[in-house]
Amino acid sequence: MSFGWTLAGTITQLMLALFLFMLVVFSAGGLANGASLGKLQMGILNLSIYLLPALCVLSALIVLYLQWHGGSAMSYWWYTMPLVATVLYLAYAIILGHYVAGASK
Repeated sequence: MSFGWTLAGTITQLMLALFLFMLVVFSAGGLANGASLGKLQMGILNLSIYLLPALCVLSALIVLYLQWHGGSAMSYWWYTMPLVATVLYLAYAIILGHYVAGASK
């Protein structure tokens, strides 16, 4: 593992954490203003505000730890963990958006 690529990936993950925080705050706020949502739906949206950025920080820390302890280049795959979670959140938000749009008619 190259320290330069690890540093670049870690910085990218920290920037992604800020972007995901803003993405979830605005998308969840828009969904919450559209219609009344259940406790579970609001709970998932509220948890996502903190979980997605936390996964970015966690994946960066995992790769840094593996860098310091002689991990292989396969360690970079940890950087995809927040990306998978983001795809799952976006799918949930889109489906919930269709539900909210249908409920408001």
